[in-house]
Amino acid sequence: MNSPRITLRQARPGDMLGCARVFVRAATDLSRRLSTQPPQIPPADMAFALAHLQRTDPKGFHVAERNGRVVAFASTILRGNTHFLSMFWVLPTLQSHGIGRRLLTRAFERPNPPVKAVRCVFASLDTRAQALYLKFGMYPRGMFYLIKGAPKPSPRPRLAVHLEPIGEVGKTSREMLAIAARFDRTFRTTRRDPDLRYVMSLPGARFFVARARGSIIGYAVLNEKGRLGPAGVIDPRYSAGLAWATLEAARKMRVEDMIIQVPGVNAGALETFFRAGLKTQFFGAWMSAKPIGSFEAYVLAGGMLL
Repeated sequence: MNSPRITLRQARPGDMLGCARVFVRAATDLSRRLSTQPPQIPPADMAFALAHLQRTDPKGFHVAERNGRVVAFASTILRGNTHFLSMFWVLPTLQSHGIGRRLLTRAFERPNPPVKAVRCVFASLDTRAQALYLKFGMYPRGMFYLIKGAPKPSPRPRLAVHLEPIGEVGKTSREMLAIAARFDRTFRTTRRDPDLRYVMSLPGARFFVARARGSIIGYAVLNEKGRLGPAGVIDPRYSAGLAWATLEAARKMRVEDMIIQVPGVNAGALETFFRAGLKTQFFGAWMSAKPIGSFEAYVLAGGMLL
């Protein structure tokens, strides 16, 4: 008997919960194979996050369907000339069957990106995924680390940073967008207002400017669930100071556990977070077609937003 036919199409809003269930199953399987902790996120919460990608970049979000159910999906988001593979998951039983390659082709090509667009991804260390990304022209440039833990007191770094709250909790203002854009052009080579609006919509999200010696040198977004990012300063000498300041802010907000994704080149932040007792939960490769962005003093908005 022939196997049920798999069809590929652009995702619709109603597909997000199905995609979230694929993510949970595939990510749990990946964690088992890599001996890392599985994701602790309910499918409904993941569906909410995926809906942001589908709203902002519908032409980059594609699914594979069998018998009316989503069995794989890929999503790219285009911010300026940064073409980021935000999510890519296939049910474990269907991996290595060519579905992923077809999905990635659609996700990267259907948005009709500019010629100068640079493909990139925060990739797991799964060998099959790595091989596929290489075929799509993305090459290893470094490592990213997902770290988690309670924001315990720790020594203040020599070069201190002060965080000053801006605007209302859970709301995005023009001032916030302007401040973030000023620094994102360094960190990410482009502004990304839709993503900032999304992270500021999360429960208890607060926007801070980072000051040192009287000048604004960066910004940070932190919410009541402990999710930090995006955050960064333009001078890497102050990356440790920014990390320490976010720990202090989290303690004042009574955050139980922080969740942070830090580039490996941001040594100041990693050292500060590890000194405070946070632990590595997952790590992966930063891969891109060309070098892009500046991550020496940057903390990601999240694995799916860069």
